[in-house]
Amino acid sequence: MSDLLKKLSSEFMLPTSDLVYLIKSAPYRYKVYEIPKRAHGGMRVIAQPARELKPLQYWAMHNVLNAYPIHSAATAYRKDGCIYANAHPHAANRFLLKMDFKDFFPSIKSEDFKQFIFEHPQGVQWNEQEIEFLTRILFWKRERKGDLRLSIGAPSSPMLSNILLHRFDEEVSSMCATFNVVYTRYADDLSFSTNRQGILKRIEKNIPQICTRLKYPRLLVNRKKTVHVSKKGARRITGLILTNEGHVSIGREKKRLIRAQFHRYTQNSLNEKDLKHLAGFVAYVNSVEPLFLERLVEKYGYEALERLLSMKFESDQ
Repeated sequence: MSDLLKKLSSEFMLPTSDLVYLIKSAPYRYKVYEIPKRAHGGMRVIAQPARELKPLQYWAMHNVLNAYPIHSAATAYRKDGCIYANAHPHAANRFLLKMDFKDFFPSIKSEDFKQFIFEHPQGVQWNEQEIEFLTRILFWKRERKGDLRLSIGAPSSPMLSNILLHRFDEEVSSMCATFNVVYTRYADDLSFSTNRQGILKRIEKNIPQICTRLKYPRLLVNRKKTVHVSKKGARRITGLILTNEGHVSIGREKKRLIRAQFHRYTQNSLNEKDLKHLAGFVAYVNSVEPLFLERLVEKYGYEALERLLSMKFESDQ
């Protein structure tokens, strides 16, 4: 019996035969549905792993994937990552370029993972059969004759995407350093900024070339969503606004909404659902623009804020 099967069998107290059957059938154990994309129309395919598969994916995250590095430019799906960490490095720069990938998760295939494992020093601990088992645990098969791909919906997909893009992030960061350009990536959203006019056109041209040159994963730039903007226009990164004063802001519209909701909260006119939403929004604001929260406290009092954040909701019980 392989070491991987021994560890999994001991962890989940499953007979080896049952475990092997579960792993071999894992790529088909997904609930598939579609949701509308937030922009540009179309539908996004979500594939959520079945209840019996998710624990195996979490185990792989903590006991296999944790051993591999994630580049500092990757600001999503990590303990110290957030949209603020993605936006803040660009706040002081005048010119901004935004790009993203087409069909990001589904473009990452099981063969990319296998190639990565075989090339990486930590991979020597796994034999070919064990790598195949890990692949079937982590990747989804949409069609019987199709490739195994990352699914939007599996808890392991975000972490695995960051790991497999380490070389991409490394090459892009190195290139950007030569041009004095700031680079961050939040999942499939790529952001570049500088104070040198015209240089971002060269960056835009070079990114597809890097994608083509790298052996894996085979990613394509979604050219329809490539955007150049300067301080003359509204500079937004992952939903946050870069102000002309060099700060990161949630924006006037969100501030107006929060003020209105907070006022209603102090008048005891919010239901539990709206209260929970407001509490989450306040925590989000505190991480992005704490000065705005301070102004709310000055107007309504610290006790009102403390009472909101200490509330217990039915879904949290």
